[in-house]
Amino acid sequence: MNKLINYLKLTSIFLIMELMLTFITSLLNLLGLNSGITTIILFIANIILFFILSYINASIWKKKGLIEGVIIGLIFLTLMFLVKIILFSNKFYLSTLIYYLILFTTSIFGSLVGVNKKSKD
Repeated sequence: MNKLINYLKLTSIFLIMELMLTFITSLLNLLGLNSGITTIILFIANIILFFILSYINASIWKKKGLIEGVIIGLIFLTLMFLVKIILFSNKFYLSTLIYYLILFTTSIFGSLVGVNKKSKD
């Protein structure tokens, strides 16, 4: 039950951060910043977000970093995929697949680093 609550907390944080990132990049677009630049900003912010949340999740449980990274990555990517399909379009391009694979790999890497960090006890 504790794992489920932890996953729900991390998912809530993820959704709130995604909404904030979307708002900020939309605001930057309205202020005249090139949409290519805001896309890069959003991509880098998502990589950082996936890494940090996977790191936090793995450092809480301290075991099975690869599995925890896969689980968290799949949860987050499923949410992103559903939002993309529901709100934007049902088209799926190779670039989208590469984008999701990079985020998924980042999630796994964040969990592996979180499990293997040295504690200062």
